[in-house]
Amino acid sequence: MNRLILFFLLLLLWPVHAHAESTPVIQRIKSPKGLEAWLIEDHKLPLIAFQFAFEGGVETDSPDKQGLSVLMASLLTQGAGSYDEKAFQDALAAASIALDVEAGRDRITGTMKTLARNKDEAFKFLALALTSPRFEQSSFVRLKRQMQTLRKIQSAKPAWMSRYTLYRHIFQAHPYSQRALGTAQSLEALTREDIKTHHANLLARDNLSVAVVGAITAQELAPLLDQIFGALPEKSTRPNIPPVVWPKAPARTLVKRQGEQTEILFAAPMLPRHDPDWHAAQIANYILGGGGFTARLMTALRAHQGLTYGISTDLIAMEKASLLIGSVATGNTQVRPALDLLQTVWQDFYKNGAAEPEITAAQDFLTGSLPLSLTSTDAMAAMLLAMQTQKLGMDYLARYKERVRAVTKDQVQRVIQKWFDPQQLSFAMAGAPDNVTFNVVYDKIDD
Repeated sequence: MNRLILFFLLLLLWPVHAHAESTPVIQRIKSPKGLEAWLIEDHKLPLIAFQFAFEGGVETDSPDKQGLSVLMASLLTQGAGSYDEKAFQDALAAASIALDVEAGRDRITGTMKTLARNKDEAFKFLALALTSPRFEQSSFVRLKRQMQTLRKIQSAKPAWMSRYTLYRHIFQAHPYSQRALGTAQSLEALTREDIKTHHANLLARDNLSVAVVGAITAQELAPLLDQIFGALPEKSTRPNIPPVVWPKAPARTLVKRQGEQTEILFAAPMLPRHDPDWHAAQIANYILGGGGFTARLMTALRAHQGLTYGISTDLIAMEKASLLIGSVATGNTQVRPALDLLQTVWQDFYKNGAAEPEITAAQDFLTGSLPLSLTSTDAMAAMLLAMQTQKLGMDYLARYKERVRAVTKDQVQRVIQKWFDPQQLSFAMAGAPDNVTFNVVYDKIDD
């Protein structure tokens, strides 16, 4: 069996029993140069999951350079140091090393997975990718073409159409309204010098978070942090992105699209992740739309009326804004009754609040689902990284169950009254819905 295939099978099948049954021990590691990482040491299998994040992602792209962060992050693993693109990828495959870097809305994130016996080689290639990327012309041209193709594919999807127009209304001139993959014009205008400058400005030691899980000790990890990141600039140079100012009035927007079905996205402002009432908001969301077939919206729109196959809501916490966001798709002739019923259910929830049994059921799910989601090195490393980037504290896992169980009915009702007002909902649709009025109608999305 190919070693890379075997490696991924081990990652998928590795049950981290200790993590699921008890709170894992998190160590705070300091390198000789002062770099920090959070480590969960586990030697049950010889695997290491290494994840990192640099603050500042797609939001740092200027309007005329949309797509810059995604292109830069993609190029980091396309050749580095003395290795051209093919030699770099061949070396990773030969040692069963999985390495990927991506640009998200708020940060550049990376993942590396390796067998413990190959850790020195894995960390060498990671260091080269981050500190000595080649940004070769051939790779630059090829990835730009790929992004142009991906952009066209993405922009034809109704879910993307509705999300893009919704974000344009909510975020307006804020960088969050921009396109991660860029526009045809912005991508075409990007140069290798833009990539090099963006890399030098964004990847630095002062905006770095690191999470490691697996078969490596604190003594081994500390000097490796300097080996990987020590050659990066001490300080990053990135724009100061202000918080989102939510529009005063909600809106309904439509992108005209032929077909029998309409894609609907809706959103309202939500409290920030660091708010003490966050868990109360999670419980409220679970009851209203986040709880699958037990949620009120799903019960009303699907089970009782058959207006859709599914409707769901979720809380999205970004650095500069938080959203309560939901989605539903239905036939064009059913859009109006679906919207009317959604508003009715939402208004009842806002007016009368949640019942004690619903709150208990939500608490049961939230406290039970977290440990079930942390049964691999990848999942644990991702959680460790989120705990750092979202400033949740090193005791987050240890106290999570206690904090969720401590939420009272009064707290949930207070959150519902403050953050679940149906009058705050903005809607964006892609399709040809019957008998629905809109503030803004797009014949197409301009490129």
